[in-house]
Amino acid sequence: MDDGTREDVTGENKHPDTLGCTDLTNGPMEEERVQDLVNEDTKIGGYEENIQNAFSTESSFEGVNRIGKVEEGKGDVSQNLKLNGSSSSTDDGGGIGKVEEGEGYAKEATEDMKEAEEESDPEWLDILGNGKLKKKVIVKGGDESTRPRPGQDVTIWSRGRLEDGTTVDQHDEITFGLQEGDVVQAWDLCVSLMGMGETCEVIVDALYAYGSTGREPDIPENATITYELQLLNAQDKPEFFTMSAEDKRTLGNRKRERGNWWYSRNDFMLACHCYEQAVKILESPSKEKPEPDSEIVKQMDDIRLKSYNNMAAAQLKAKNYDTAKKSCEAVLAIHPDNVKGLFRLGKVYAGKGNLDKAISCLRKAISLEPETKIIHNELSKLVKQQTSQKERERNMYRKMMGDIGNSPNGGGTATNMWKWGLVLGASAAALCAIGLGFVMARP
Repeated sequence: MDDGTREDVTGENKHPDTLGCTDLTNGPMEEERVQDLVNEDTKIGGYEENIQNAFSTESSFEGVNRIGKVEEGKGDVSQNLKLNGSSSSTDDGGGIGKVEEGEGYAKEATEDMKEAEEESDPEWLDILGNGKLKKKVIVKGGDESTRPRPGQDVTIWSRGRLEDGTTVDQHDEITFGLQEGDVVQAWDLCVSLMGMGETCEVIVDALYAYGSTGREPDIPENATITYELQLLNAQDKPEFFTMSAEDKRTLGNRKRERGNWWYSRNDFMLACHCYEQAVKILESPSKEKPEPDSEIVKQMDDIRLKSYNNMAAAQLKAKNYDTAKKSCEAVLAIHPDNVKGLFRLGKVYAGKGNLDKAISCLRKAISLEPETKIIHNELSKLVKQQTSQKERERNMYRKMMGDIGNSPNGGGTATNMWKWGLVLGASAAALCAIGLGFVMARP
C-alpha cells in the first residue's frame, strides 16, 4: 500500500501544537489511531442551533436588555476575593484583622456593584440568552440591510484580550467564510449581527471560543475572551464553476484541515460541516476540465477520500451509523481497497448489529494489511461476540425444547395418548360387535 493510503489507516487528526482563531491554512495533521477515532465518547456542539437561536431571539436588539446573569467565577468580575482578617492573633492584631476584613468586604461590594451595573446596562445584548456571549455596540454601523449573509466572505478587524490583559487574535484584516466553521463560533454568531462598518465589544465564554482545551501557547483552558471586532467588508464568493482546479484543490484542502481542527477539539458536528464543504468544493463541476490522470486530479481525489474518511469517523463518534455508512461507501467508491474505509464500514455494521457483514469487512481489511494489530483486535472481538451470540441462541433453543419434553404434560403425553387411543378403539370395536350381534339376534 502506498504511503498516502497508509497515512489514512493510522489516523490524521492529531491535535497540532498551535492553531489560530482563523488558521484556515494550518499544515496537515497527523492521523490519530483508528481505535481513538471510533471508541471515544460522543461530544457534539450545537453550532447550527446556536446560529438559529441567535436570529430567533434577535428580532429587535436596540433598546432591549437581554443580559443574562454572568456565571459565577467567569466574566470580568473575580469572585475569589481573599480576606485576611482571620489571620491576626496578637493584642493589636485583632483590630488590624478587622480593618483588613472590612476592606475585603468593601472591595467585594464594589465588585458586586460593578457587575450589577454591567448586567443592568441596556447596551449589552445577551445573544444566546445564556450569558455566555454578550455584545455591545461601540461604533454604530449600517442598518440590518447591510449585515453580511451566511456563506459570504467577510473581512474584519479584530483584537482579543484575556482576563489578565494578554492580547490574542489581533488582525488588521482577516477574511473568512461566514458561518462555515472557519473561525470560532463567537465570531460567526456576532459578525452575522453586525452592520457594515460597525465596531463592537464581545465578551465570550470559553464554550464559544477555545473551550476546555485552549490554544497553545497563548490561550489557556476555559479562557473567557473579550473581543473588539469591526466589520470591514462582505462579498459573495466566486462560483465554484469559475474556479480553477488548483484553486478548488487549495480551498478544499483548507476546509478539510479546518475539519481536522474541530475534530481534534471533539466538536464532531462542526468537523462534519467542514468536511462536507470540502467534498462539495472538490466534486462541483468546473469549466476547466483537467485530464483524468493528471496530478491535480489525483491530489483532489486524495483530499476527497480523506474528507469522506474523516467524516465517517466523526459520524461514528455520534453513532450516526446510516450517514457514516454512506461516507464509507463513498470512500470505497474512490478506492475499493482503502483499509480505513473497510475498517470503519465494519464498525458501522457492528454498530447496526450486523456482525456477519462487519466481520466480512474486517477480514478483507486484514487481507490487505495483515500487520495492523488494531484490525486484528477488532475482528477478534467481533468473532467472540458472534460466537457468544450463537451460543446463547443454541442454549435458548435447547431450553425451549427441553421445557416441552420435560413438562408434566410433555414427555409422556404422546405415549399416553397412543395408549388411550388403543383402549378407546378396542372399546368401540367391542361395542360395535355387541350391537351387531343384538341386531342379528332379533327375529
